[in-house]
Amino acid sequence: MRDNFFAGKKDLLARRVSFTCSNPECRPEPIGPQADPTDVVNIGVAAHRSAASPGGSRYEPDLSSEQRADSSNGIWLCRRCTKLIDSDPIRFSRGVLEGWRRAAEQSAAVALIQSRDAGKDFQPGHAKNERLISALLEEMWEDLRNNPTTRKFVVLKRTWAYNSHGPYLAYYLDEHEDLEGKLQVLANLGHVHDITYKNVRRFLFQENFVDYLTGT
Repeated sequence: MRDNFFAGKKDLLARRVSFTCSNPECRPEPIGPQADPTDVVNIGVAAHRSAASPGGSRYEPDLSSEQRADSSNGIWLCRRCTKLIDSDPIRFSRGVLEGWRRAAEQSAAVALIQSRDAGKDFQPGHAKNERLISALLEEMWEDLRNNPTTRKFVVLKRTWAYNSHGPYLAYYLDEHEDLEGKLQVLANLGHVHDITYKNVRRFLFQENFVDYLTGT
């Protein structure tokens, strides 16, 4: 027996991401007008992050039926991306899908609260970020949520020692492929400011980028 989502749960998942696919490498609009002026074409799907029944992708036997059918276990995707995540559940783990959903909801929240003019120049940079460096953005989001007033971060290897007189965040070269290149993209877009000193790679988050990451 499958623990399917009720219609209201599906609608909630779709609306929380403005009916866009939550995969940062995709993001098409899964809903649009049909030739019939009284109807629409909807290629969006409320997908399960943990499968609705045994044998499905990412199935977790410890979840109750209510938990499997709850919107907290869902993610809104286009049909192609739904097939993609279920065809490769190791690559597209529940943790990866949770990151996609948070990033998609944050993007929708920022678009909702920003003025039309303020978002013209800034939002395209975020779309590029989400395509190229989604894992780094996810870690930055978590760090800023836990350290809401910290703006400085350094780039290190896990084996390096670093002493600082004030609070800082750290991102590690051995955990993010081409981390220097990804930070250069953020710097080019004006999202972070390079304050390297004495061979220590240091940066400052810019406030508009912090607002984007935290959804404020």
